[in-house]
Amino acid sequence: MTELLFYKKPVALNREQHKDFKFLPAKNFSFTNGINSVPLTGIEFFEASRELPVLFSKDSSDNYFPLALLSLMNNGHKLISDEGEWQSSYVPAFIRRYPFALTEEGTVCFDSEYVQIGADQEDGKALFTEAGENSESLTNVVSFLQQFDQSTKATAEFSKQLAELDLFKPFTIQVMTAEKKPLRMEGLYVIDEAKVAKLEDDVVLKWFKSGQLAWIYAHLHSLGALRHLSKKQQEA
Repeated sequence: MTELLFYKKPVALNREQHKDFKFLPAKNFSFTNGINSVPLTGIEFFEASRELPVLFSKDSSDNYFPLALLSLMNNGHKLISDEGEWQSSYVPAFIRRYPFALTEEGTVCFDSEYVQIGADQEDGKALFTEAGENSESLTNVVSFLQQFDQSTKATAEFSKQLAELDLFKPFTIQVMTAEKKPLRMEGLYVIDEAKVAKLEDDVVLKWFKSGQLAWIYAHLHSLGALRHLSKKQQEA
């Protein structure tokens, strides 16, 4: 299962056990309070790059993966209001899928600690029909999760290709906090544009046709959002 950053108690959705369950999509994003970044898929680079820097990091297996930087802080971010409303133009899919997720085997799970899911949600959307079939709402949820899963795998494969071609270079962020203390963020990487310009024609053509060449330039364009993020953080 893709890393679950803010799921407190994930359980598998069961057609019998949860037949009367309803849910309300999250509008309060306070559950993201403690994080400063989330994984991102390549197809999201365009939308995210307007306000969120798209960078790369490494997981515990030393594999590169892209992320959306939510703040220039070690912990937490300033993209939600006091009421939990999201205050950036784009909400990453990693966040939007909550409280649901897919296991590696394709089983739908949900965070049982999510307060807006259960049999007592009178205004919520039913997960199953009276006949025990998936409701339209659950069908849409599953479709979204499957698309997210496919995009995640495609992005992982693309990141692997970038690494094999040695296209990553370290990227360190140094900023002054609101308390006028220096903050250094390490363990981040960007794609080396100079090395991209020297790629063999067949690689460039393959990535152009797949749309992944555009991912690279959306990522590079997003680095300008560091200034926007810094300004937004100072205002907050």
